[in-house]
Amino acid sequence: MMRFFAIKKEGNIFTFSKETLLHLKVARIKNEKIICLFEEKFYICHFKDNVAIIESELKENHEYENPVIIASAIINTKRFEWLIQKATELGATDLYPIYTENVEQKLGNDIQKKVERWNEIAKNSTLQSFRNKIMKVHNPVKFKEILNLKVKNKFIAHEKEKATNYQYFFPQDSIFLIGPEGGFSNNEIKEAKEHNFEPISLGKRILRAETAPLLILSRIKENI
Repeated sequence: MMRFFAIKKEGNIFTFSKETLLHLKVARIKNEKIICLFEEKFYICHFKDNVAIIESELKENHEYENPVIIASAIINTKRFEWLIQKATELGATDLYPIYTENVEQKLGNDIQKKVERWNEIAKNSTLQSFRNKIMKVHNPVKFKEILNLKVKNKFIAHEKEKATNYQYFFPQDSIFLIGPEGGFSNNEIKEAKEHNFEPISLGKRILRAETAPLLILSRIKENI
């Protein structure tokens, strides 16, 4: 069954935005069952006359119990959008675009429009990957700002010095700093360690900036 966001619930009836109704029309869905996502819960519904009639709640939770945060250096627009899509699919709860010393990508003047687009990509990927919650893409922040985020476990991925080699799984309630193509500067590594970030190695090969977060997300412990 296809999945759609509902915007309002009245009794056992869901209503949709104009955009979703257009999507339903394009998909030629008439008088049939669909799955609605509303307030982080799934419902099996019968779609008829532009509303969805609730038949039952689908008691499934596809989310981690604690935050899994990616703080990724800003890279080429298409590659960054691809990262957002895949990070959503793999369960990240938050994504912070960060400015680092080696970031070359320029965001232009209308940053807010970009952030809105990034969150729309995350929203669309939420339905595709059967998630209860939409991954939040935050406004871009400077490297120093992300260091003070209150998270239990803090990691920074880099290859410039001896680091813990995680071959198995990472814990939830974690933030992971991922650098741009040129990596983090020595000063940034030093600052991160001073803020209790643990350096980690992701293997012998050098991964692209959009690939490293996916490797990490594929190794998150499902249970605490």
